[in-house]
Amino acid sequence: MFKIGEFSKISNTTVRTLDHYAALGLLAPKKIDNQTNYRYYSAEQLSQLNQIKLLQQTGLPLKTIKEIIETNDLDFLEKHYNLQEEKLQEDLDELLKKQRMVSLLKQNIKEGKNMTKYNVVVKEIPERNVLSVREVIADYMSEGELWFKLQQAVTEANGKMKQPPLNMTLFHDVEYVEKNADVEVQTSVVGEYPDTESAKFKKAPAFIMASVTFSGSFDQMPQVTQTIAEWLEANEYKIVGPMINIGHVSPGEDPNPDNWVTESGFMVAK
Repeated sequence: MFKIGEFSKISNTTVRTLDHYAALGLLAPKKIDNQTNYRYYSAEQLSQLNQIKLLQQTGLPLKTIKEIIETNDLDFLEKHYNLQEEKLQEDLDELLKKQRMVSLLKQNIKEGKNMTKYNVVVKEIPERNVLSVREVIADYMSEGELWFKLQQAVTEANGKMKQPPLNMTLFHDVEYVEKNADVEVQTSVVGEYPDTESAKFKKAPAFIMASVTFSGSFDQMPQVTQTIAEWLEANEYKIVGPMINIGHVSPGEDPNPDNWVTESGFMVAK
């Protein structure tokens, strides 16, 4: 048998690592001299040590490696190999996503664009009860008329709005139109209500939204949508629904454009 220092040299493993394995119950010394407290390892333990090192190279945690060694079950081992393979694929996908984003940001710098001004976030908008007004309006400047009708409907229905408010505009046209746009405005409410003359009550389904929140006027919208489009392309998302604006501080609440806070984005899916 070999003293721990000798076994350390033979196995190319530090004494500190051997002590750590022993403390975890992974690889205990074959013998401990009660008088000198010397720890001894046998040559046959090299194969177990090599197995531990090999499994560590796959990224498996030591706790799992201990289970694998203790069970000595090939099915159990294959299961953990499969789980680790899935995890590594997820890690690889995440690294590739970051690589695409770095490439995109570098390209934008070359083209004189500051994409970092806008941060794209993917989040779930949960299912919710809403009062909604949807009409074809002459132009986008007429959106305020829909909000006026919606406010009237909330008052008429004695509706209780959700707090904090969730007010959104959905642009339903499948392509951009300059006139006669199909636009819906909705506000989340607590409880259920009958339809009014201008507004409909409905349970709006949950959806995934990729969006940018920005402050200031809507003049920034071309840069915002371009940023979202480039982010979707780099991260392999696709648009599956309408463009959406969520007014956190809207023109109806504050006439000063400098104080507006808008979240703009699209329904998306992988």
